Amino acid sequence: MHKRSARQLLVDTIAVIGAVYASTLLMPFAIDKLTGTGSSVEGFAQIGAGIGVDPTLFRYFVGLQELLVSLGLAASVVAFLPGLPALQRPAQFGVRLAAPGLVATMCGALATEFYVRPGQQDWLVALALRLLAIGVPLAAWSIVRFELPWWRAWRR
Repeated sequence: MHKRSARQLLVDTIAVIGAVYASTLLMPFAIDKLTGTGSSVEGFAQIGAGIGVDPTLFRYFVGLQELLVSLGLAASVVAFLPGLPALQRPAQFGVRLAAPGLVATMCGALATEFYVRPGQQDWLVALALRLLAIGVPLAAWSIVRFELPWWRAWRR
């Protein structure tokens, strides 16, 4: 990877901090869904009845997806470590998938809260909006930072 300018270093640092913050917010929800603890079983029973799917299978699916997004966001820490070039490419790939995955997950969560679940929970809406506010610029950053250099080189 080429030498980064001070501006690029600042933007990358802010993006990594945002990605790690989003990862730490999302990980407990993924664990709750995968282990069946907390209110996830009850919540997915409501959601499953609302959209006509098996609530347990859907809970595992969403939990696995949230876990993968959270791990991909956490990989942003490794994406720029100069001493680990073999891990940089997989970490960058993880961030490139996880950032738009976060946006999609939060859009789905908001749609579920507003249109499927009876009696929306305001704290979940606030959390989803906060993660969406992090995810949209993070997805844009991941495209500009990781996709465009690859695209430019491929077009030549």
